[in-house]
Amino acid sequence: MNTIAKANKPLAGKKVPAKPGNNKWNQERRLEFIDYRLCWSGHINRSDLVEFFGISIPQSSLDLAKYTEMAPHNLEYDRHLKVYVKTPKYKPLYPICSATSYLNDLYMNAQGIIHDTSNYLLQVPSVACFAPPRRIVNHEVLSNIVYCILNKSALKISYQSMSSLEVSTRLISPHALGFDGIRWHVRAYCHEKKDFRDFVLSRILSVGKIERSDIDPNEDMRWNFVVSLHIIPNPNLSESQRKAIELDYGMENGEVVYKCRQALLFYTLRTLRLGPDDESADPENQQIVLKNKNEIYLLLNM
Repeated sequence: MNTIAKANKPLAGKKVPAKPGNNKWNQERRLEFIDYRLCWSGHINRSDLVEFFGISIPQSSLDLAKYTEMAPHNLEYDRHLKVYVKTPKYKPLYPICSATSYLNDLYMNAQGIIHDTSNYLLQVPSVACFAPPRRIVNHEVLSNIVYCILNKSALKISYQSMSSLEVSTRLISPHALGFDGIRWHVRAYCHEKKDFRDFVLSRILSVGKIERSDIDPNEDMRWNFVVSLHIIPNPNLSESQRKAIELDYGMENGEVVYKCRQALLFYTLRTLRLGPDDESADPENQQIVLKNKNEIYLLLNM
């Protein structure tokens, strides 16, 4: 896998570089853009639309008029500043204005991976993001594995397992890719072990000949079985602390259900720090727990 471009780290108050004016799209996208700029920048004018979408000034006026018709209480024209500003009664019209969407945009912008045609940001606060060390995936390896997944084929790989001192050669029939938050894996049938396994992509050193495969991905029961993690606040927290955790995780009736494939259960529990080795007597360290712990640990060990 190619490494991500160097992070772009704009300072607070600095304007994000202008976008090329060749992405007119349709009016719905331009109305979404108006809503986003009002929501997170607090103002919008005709030149913003002209610069971003490469449209004419008359068209930008029509777009602003349409938005005003849709949400007359969201904006008002400031004759002194000569811009439309967000009013105290503003309510977003589009899902892209959600807090989650905005934070995702900030993250991608800070990492330098947001595409110009999707970047509605104008000014951004100073942002620091944790970026784990990147695992390097060979392009030839990945392209051959993707081909095999799409064409139901098998291929030989040279693989360095952490359970072995030497590189081994295996014949695998890959059928899916998985990401555990840090590493990419390929889910595949291992013809040597006669079972479906996870292979870390960055540990596949080379690939060999591609062959026909008669392996049916529907037989990978652990991949196809979806597990429901019932997450609740640690009962040993105070009532006010439990309420804070419920708000933090968007819980309803005191719990939130997170779903994952059984094949990814180990990685999911590790990321959430909910595995058997993560249990702590200190509720401030173990703020969330599994309501259905016994069921989940049974599935983990299967």
